[in-house]
Amino acid sequence: MAEAYSSRFESAPQDPQSGGRPVRPEWSRKQKRGYQRVRSLLWFWEAHQFQVLWVTLSTAEGGQADKLTYHHKQLRQRIERQLGFRGLEYYQVRTEEGHGVLHIFWAWRVPDGERPRRFWISQEWLSAQWQGLHGAPVVWIKAYQPGHRSRNRLSRYVISQYVQDQSGYVNMCWSWKRSLGFPMSALWEDMRNQWSSRNAFRRIRGEIEIPRVVLFKTWEDLLAGHAIWFDGFILQLVLGKGLTFSKP
Repeated sequence: MAEAYSSRFESAPQDPQSGGRPVRPEWSRKQKRGYQRVRSLLWFWEAHQFQVLWVTLSTAEGGQADKLTYHHKQLRQRIERQLGFRGLEYYQVRTEEGHGVLHIFWAWRVPDGERPRRFWISQEWLSAQWQGLHGAPVVWIKAYQPGHRSRNRLSRYVISQYVQDQSGYVNMCWSWKRSLGFPMSALWEDMRNQWSSRNAFRRIRGEIEIPRVVLFKTWEDLLAGHAIWFDGFILQLVLGKGLTFSKP
């Protein structure tokens, strides 16, 4: 039987999907980038009918925290091979909490042409596998509830709680090649810089600026698979192919 998460840590991760208003201190640039990334991924997964699990994997006392990412990779391979959830995507934040922890989102969608199937991994199975791989039975898993409110709250919670020096933040990574097929942060920065430059010229000419919400909506349209106009090209994200470019 899997140990409760709180048996090794002060408490299990609080679930911001259940309600309550999170505290909003001033964020660092690193946190702002992290928020944009995780929120974009959650939206991308929702828009393409992925099911998402929120997972925490621990390290036992005396364990090898430096092997967390490698053992997570092995665990994902077992999930694909033994449970049949091939094409598993992920986002992870590694911290030095306790003896080393991974905070993870796993995402999976039913392949086209296959019967609907629930994406779920029992805590008992997960605990046993993680014990064998990493020597730590303490795990935590919960299904993500899709929706605008949940997406915003959970993205903010993950970044404010774990991507900060007080939490012993180490790094974050995600399956960008499998998920989108292109470096998300680079394109987002290009789009944001173009929006900012256009508004600078509009201010000089005394014209109304383009609202920030237009930038966000254009970005979300792209992630959802809709064609957008950018920098003289029509861009469209196609699952399995990545970002496509075409001339009008």
